Amino acid sequence: MFDPRDPYERYYWHYESRRPLSVAEIIALQSVDAETAGLVWLLLEHHVSLTVAGPTDPQPGVGKTTTLNALLQFLPEGTALAYMSGMYENFSFTRLPDIDPTTTYALCNEVSDHLPIYMWGRIARRYLMLPGQGYHVATSVHADTIDDVLHMYQHDLRLPPEHIRRLGLIINIGLAGRSYPARRRWFSTHFIQPHVDPERPDAIIPIPLSLWNSFDDTFEHADEALLTNLASWIGMDPQAFQQALSRRITCMQELSQGSGMDMQGMFDAITELHEKES
Repeated sequence: MFDPRDPYERYYWHYESRRPLSVAEIIALQSVDAETAGLVWLLLEHHVSLTVAGPTDPQPGVGKTTTLNALLQFLPEGTALAYMSGMYENFSFTRLPDIDPTTTYALCNEVSDHLPIYMWGRIARRYLMLPGQGYHVATSVHADTIDDVLHMYQHDLRLPPEHIRRLGLIINIGLAGRSYPARRRWFSTHFIQPHVDPERPDAIIPIPLSLWNSFDDTFEHADEALLTNLASWIGMDPQAFQQALSRRITCMQELSQGSGMDMQGMFDAITELHEKES
């Protein structure tokens, strides 16, 4: 694990977005809607792991890094980020006595074999198994669909099903159509069912939370029954879950007006909402 306070190490090991955008600005660009963003916000507040997937056909500027960095603003106050050192990571942070796994996210630039600053093979497998030790992970991958992400995790990296079920949110993004400027969209947002299906004990079940409809450029959302299950999976009362979700959707709708609130404005709005709730 490198020290993110060191400018050289941060520049060398962790990709920053060339043009940082807040989630509100991403909504204003119509890449996603407030309902989807509000739900992702609530889940990340409850320490859900995160994968942002982009196309396998290398397309610069698709937005994996921008999206991942923007979503980190939703992590609860007091969350620690453990920045991974790619293929050179030795996971020494897991042996430090003052690190609490339950409030720590291990951040990896990308799970792939393209560069040494990324993770692949046994290093990536060990990284993705950290949630089994109580940690949470946030990373990006090259994969066109949710099925491609799961195939990579289960077959390429040989992750056992019980570890894949701990990986939480998987967001697939990409470019819509061939128009210029490019239209970036969150094609799908899934949550991996954390519990075993008794009838299919080896099955990995991705639950669709939001799906982009290419016909009219809108987003279809999970129904109330699914959200009730989701609330129980993250340990919330269903009614409290719905109320918290509604507040976050309203907040995102307000913040994404016009060109959208920037990162600092987002930080202030998130802090204000938390203060009102407490």
